[in-house]
Amino acid sequence: MNREEIKAIVTNNYAKPYRVNLIGGGSKIVRLWKTDDGRIAIMGKGRKKWGHELSSWSDHYEDWATLRLVEHDEIDYYKRFVKRATDALKMLNESGLWKDIKQSIEHFFELPESEQRELVNDIMTDSYELFYHEVYKENGKYSWVHGYQVFESFVRKTCWKSIAWRKWERERMSAEVAECIKNGKDFSRRWENGYDNSVEIANRDGEKLAWYSEEYRGCGNGHYYLMFDATHAIFYEDD
Repeated sequence: MNREEIKAIVTNNYAKPYRVNLIGGGSKIVRLWKTDDGRIAIMGKGRKKWGHELSSWSDHYEDWATLRLVEHDEIDYYKRFVKRATDALKMLNESGLWKDIKQSIEHFFELPESEQRELVNDIMTDSYELFYHEVYKENGKYSWVHGYQVFESFVRKTCWKSIAWRKWERERMSAEVAECIKNGKDFSRRWENGYDNSVEIANRDGEKLAWYSEEYRGCGNGHYYLMFDATHAIFYEDD
């Protein structure tokens, strides 16, 4: 495809999912929108807030055979959200971690289904006004949400992350972390396994918290997660 063909298809002014069929076979989902000055922008991989102008050099759109908007009923984001929120609530009830986030999920399930669906739809628009801003503005529609990144992760293609212990210590470390979470003991460990990995468990003001990170070797930047139990973490942010 060329740029003008793509411009004719992408008319929305906020990011929406499009399915790309590739000339050599296969397909992928990209999130595209048209900027105010008529350029086509694409959401960066793994990003929810930032993108860049569509580029032949980095995005290889000349290899695209077809492009079409993915309708929300093709991917049932509401069903995906509810399933993952249900799993998350079960984990947090059992582990006792992240009390504020647990309360936010419980509040979601107390809403009428119409309001639940509206929240999921607002997340999927990638519009600052419709979710993120409504979490943080005074008296916002979603000011009851603690950890908006968790709610966004419930609709991502990949939500849960396993702790990448080294193979020979996986069973022992998982058991030790589970014991520390259960008994409210602080814990910290760093190791190397492709990334500079770390797990930290802390008890602050009566609340149990746990984090997992995978940073690029010697860099101090990478991928950051919240642990919901000893073996499951959920994406929080990239840095």
